[in-house]
Amino acid sequence: MSDSNQVKPLSVKELFDSKTQYVIPIYQRNYAWGATEIEQLIQDISDAAGLITQADETVTTEQAEYYLGSLVVYQRTTHSNQSNVVYETIDGQQRHTTLSILLAYLKHSQVLEDNKLEGLDINLTFDSRPKSARALEAIYTGKSNGELEEPNIHSASKTIQSYFKTKGLDTKEKTKQFFEYLLEKVLILRVVVPPQTDLNHYFEIMNNRGEQLEKHEVLKAKFMATLDNDKERGCFSTIWDACSNMKRYTQMGFQSDLRKEVFGSDWQTIPASFEAIQQKHTYKRQKADAMTLREIISNKTSSSNSDDEEREKEEQFSSVIDFSNFLLHVLKLMPEHRSTSLDDKKLIDAFISKDDGLKVSAKVFVYELLRYRVLFDSYVIKPDQHDEKRKWSLLRLNAYKYGNSLSPDYPNAFNSDQNEKIRMILAMFHVSNPALVYKRWLNDTLRILNALVTDNDRLEVGGSSYLSALEKLSDKYFDEICNESQLEYSENNVGVLHQGTGVQNFVFNRLDYLLWSRMSAGEMFGGENKSEVKGHFNEFQFALGRTSVEHHFPQTDPSGASKMKDVDRFGNLCLISPSSNSRLSNYSPQDKKKFYQESKRAESLKQAIMMSYEDWGPEGQGLENIKNHEKEVIRVLRN
Repeated sequence: MSDSNQVKPLSVKELFDSKTQYVIPIYQRNYAWGATEIEQLIQDISDAAGLITQADETVTTEQAEYYLGSLVVYQRTTHSNQSNVVYETIDGQQRHTTLSILLAYLKHSQVLEDNKLEGLDINLTFDSRPKSARALEAIYTGKSNGELEEPNIHSASKTIQSYFKTKGLDTKEKTKQFFEYLLEKVLILRVVVPPQTDLNHYFEIMNNRGEQLEKHEVLKAKFMATLDNDKERGCFSTIWDACSNMKRYTQMGFQSDLRKEVFGSDWQTIPASFEAIQQKHTYKRQKADAMTLREIISNKTSSSNSDDEEREKEEQFSSVIDFSNFLLHVLKLMPEHRSTSLDDKKLIDAFISKDDGLKVSAKVFVYELLRYRVLFDSYVIKPDQHDEKRKWSLLRLNAYKYGNSLSPDYPNAFNSDQNEKIRMILAMFHVSNPALVYKRWLNDTLRILNALVTDNDRLEVGGSSYLSALEKLSDKYFDEICNESQLEYSENNVGVLHQGTGVQNFVFNRLDYLLWSRMSAGEMFGGENKSEVKGHFNEFQFALGRTSVEHHFPQTDPSGASKMKDVDRFGNLCLISPSSNSRLSNYSPQDKKKFYQESKRAESLKQAIMMSYEDWGPEGQGLENIKNHEKEVIRVLRN
């Protein structure tokens, strides 16, 4: 086999050549991509195709080509009478499967002429998973026996349909532009490993290979190259490295003695400038250089024990964002850079001008980075790794609050009620748009926090003013989606709330937050069985993965009657996980209610309220209940 065949860029159209077959071997895991990864893939392609739809982003021109990644394969030996080339997929199964489901969506959208689809086919098969093969076949042909096998694959199909609709990509013109670009301009690098490759050894190499230098590390080097001396570079590096670890509180990235100098005894103050931090940083280094050998040994022993004790008790956590994206947020928060894209693929371009110079001073930027990172640590939610039921935590690092230990706790200016509401509304924002790219809510939240700091020496924010600003931000986002005239349902003007799967996730999540807030104050909602709603309220948390709009009375009537005339109206909709939607798609409201009663959970408060009604359907009391529920929740949405 020639080298040119071993590494070859393929267009998506060439990838799905019906004369080539790709087999997923028995040792590969099942298809596991969820809404976050799928939506990110579609967004990346639509960006490259010049189809950006975000209000705060500058529309880009179409890229000549877009590389999607690599597909590592091993060519299998075929029988002499077999004309197809067969490859065993080693790496790239998740991306290839998602592209296959996208191809099925293209086929059924019927926006391209048949000749452009000629010779294309789902060419992905599985050595040991016939259910996966049948699921792909059912999606591609549109034929199903009514039993949904491989829920993750069917969920991916629903995610794609919903994403195209909610992002305005489902018009004939935009769908055609997207798929023409996908087939012809999106490339994937197929890497064929040599025939004599020991696949077990290859996997070992893949799993232990060193990672290439990340873009933010390249950016750090470019910043440091502009500084005048080692003192400035040392201070810059200390701040940058402390901020870059998104899995611990920023203060813990500083040595203990410098930490107290920079952040004060309770670790909540901040010096006025980079120069002020550098002065403390230089003093500590000079003091260390002047120490005798006996002092060094003595100091190392005491400080090492102290640091070890602190680090053992240090709160470790995961983050709603990574460091590269956080750098872009900080840049976008600076007045002269508000047009900055939050797409980390453009990280270097965001900071480096065409003449290869930096768009912002290294000292100014790293100081703003530290300031916003401390605000982020103190006042933005984190996934809760200690309490699965709560999902999210909102704790700030308070040094030695309860004696000689680290004590993450409520921010000082918050009472427990404020902390809980702020935790919930931030979770509402996050689950509405979990992808790292385009986290507009986080940028707006950081801007709010910075504006609410009244003492520049202390990064303190009041709970009441913070909660009020976040709720106003929710109102603003909702007003951007729909105006007053679009809320009510009518046959002539259904409005944006009554579009079935086209209703944006944020609308449902905002409603759940407002319902939760009112129920926390004692208000009751629902039909004949309000007590059941109360039970679901006590357990309710915002969860990632709730991305699929469900019709509580199904689009296909399980009784065989004609389709409900206004099945897409908001009163009949709620938000659940794609896997639940696939499983329960054609269940009657009564059967859905039974399923959730057995599992003792509802996926949303709106869903719990809908299930509290005895009758739910296209006529009679069932239709009246839908209308009454719709009127009630729209009143809540108006806030």
